[in-house]
Amino acid sequence: MPSSRVVRARRPVAGVALVSVLWLLVLLSLIVLNLSAGSRTELQLAGNARLAASARHVAEAGVNWGAWSLLQANTAGWLADGSTRSLELDGIGVEVALFDEQGKIDLNEADPLLLVGLLESVGLDEKAALAQADAILDWRDEDDLLQPEGAEEKEYEAVGLLGPGNRPFERLEELREVLGMSEELYQQMLPALTLHSHKAEVNPMVAPREVLLALPGIHPESIDSYIEERRRNYASGERPPLLTGVDPRLLAPNAPGVNYSIVTDTAPNPDVKIRQQLLVRLQGGGRRQSFEVLQNSLRQ
Repeated sequence: MPSSRVVRARRPVAGVALVSVLWLLVLLSLIVLNLSAGSRTELQLAGNARLAASARHVAEAGVNWGAWSLLQANTAGWLADGSTRSLELDGIGVEVALFDEQGKIDLNEADPLLLVGLLESVGLDEKAALAQADAILDWRDEDDLLQPEGAEEKEYEAVGLLGPGNRPFERLEELREVLGMSEELYQQMLPALTLHSHKAEVNPMVAPREVLLALPGIHPESIDSYIEERRRNYASGERPPLLTGVDPRLLAPNAPGVNYSIVTDTAPNPDVKIRQQLLVRLQGGGRRQSFEVLQNSLRQ
């Protein structure tokens, strides 16, 4: 009888020990899984870092290719209107685009009609576009005279903002500070803008699609065919096509510019995306032609 009582007393202790062992095994399993997941994450991050470094080198190669093309006669048949070419190095592809800055809308010099046209092309109605264009004009002029729908110091103070600059824009990013400007609107306008054409008009022969859409009087459905034709004619040495229906006062003569942008985009995987943009000014001519780097930016 005594031995029987001893056995019954120990059974609960054995059960508790078994449960403790099971919980310990679960805890150890969780620790192992956590360590394994952490290791995989670290390996993935390290792999992405190596891939990003390779992608930066490929982007740089694309920039050099674009710069070399600008120094060739007729830019090696590559029209600088935003047209792209592809390059692949070490299994990583890169898209390279050339832009003649004369094809863009100069934020400091643009005719008000171009500003209104651009704002309407990205979705503003006529009234809102006129008001936003006037605010831009009030920012870039040096006086305190209020444009009909614009904004001077009093209008900025009313909403707790500093402004306007009352001077030319020094960076495109300053457009964000203009009264009424949203980040979404700024990003929509940005591809069409420059500070380096120094003209009130745009050169339609190198204007990117975003600029052509801003030209009052143009038929949007004809833009793609116009771009295709002018690129084809440029590569073959033929005369460029005529752009009809647009006020000629908004169009600059078709002459090569001196300021160009080279933009490269590479994305070897969804987690690694590299964009490099080089702004250059061509100098000299013939075999002595070279360029000066005005701006070099890298975004990843």
